[in-house]
Amino acid sequence: MTLQQLRYLIAVVEHGSMTAAAQALFVVQPALSRSLQALERELKTELFVRSGRGAVLTPEGVRVVHLARRVLAGVQAIEETMRPDEPAAPEGTLRLATTQSLAIEFISTLLPAFNRHRPDIHVSVGQFDNRDLLFAALRRGEADLVLADLPMPGELRMSALRVHEVVLVSPLDVRLPDPVTLGALDGLPLILPAPDSPRRRDFDLLFTTRGIRPQIAMETDERGAWLSCVAAGVGSVLWYADMAHRFEGAVAVRSFAPPLTRTIGFAWPRKPMTPQIRALCAFCRAKGMEETEYA
Repeated sequence: MTLQQLRYLIAVVEHGSMTAAAQALFVVQPALSRSLQALERELKTELFVRSGRGAVLTPEGVRVVHLARRVLAGVQAIEETMRPDEPAAPEGTLRLATTQSLAIEFISTLLPAFNRHRPDIHVSVGQFDNRDLLFAALRRGEADLVLADLPMPGELRMSALRVHEVVLVSPLDVRLPDPVTLGALDGLPLILPAPDSPRRRDFDLLFTTRGIRPQIAMETDERGAWLSCVAAGVGSVLWYADMAHRFEGAVAVRSFAPPLTRTIGFAWPRKPMTPQIRALCAFCRAKGMEETEYA
């Protein structure tokens, strides 16, 4: 059993399927599948029930995932313990790369509080159109830290920040129950990212695995225009609940049943944590925002 196998296992759980996990981790799907099959043979148990709609954990798989999270968190804790203590008051700039939608929340909620807590650390927020560009900036050394949806490429260290509920945001005249099932998206006019973009591939995978064929009302990567287009009656979007509820009254916000969630977290290169990254992660833990750490 290897740590990589445990990371693969958690990625499949986080992303809902072998294919989606492989895309997020930047590995080929057959390699990920073979690795998890080897893990199942070693444990002499079936971890997933595989179907055309994705991979569902067996009861044994649920227990193994719980233990895998603890193992990976323990590995990171050991690494942190064995490192020399960092200066109590690190100074400098922390370059954070994130998507446009997550930047809105970070800048409006977490960043002001962190600035008051650590005025000696300047956080520079770079906004990118998609996840691929975030990780490319990190690999080139143009960013120190990434804020994005989990799972993330396996060569990075990760720390989960919070679980976001994803909701359906529709024009006020759309008649649907609340909560709504994913099946209600079938035939519903939707505003989606541009074709062939990384985020659009995530949507298309969700639709394909659930047998959903939405009606495409608009295709654009200008996420800042999505909610205004919903309010204008163009179509509906899938959006983070925390942000969508700010626009209630102009749009209708409905939860999914069962709930649809995405985990948001930080990622940085697999090397000693800088004082600035350590300070931001410690601040998040103190605020009760950080849930799970991955080695």
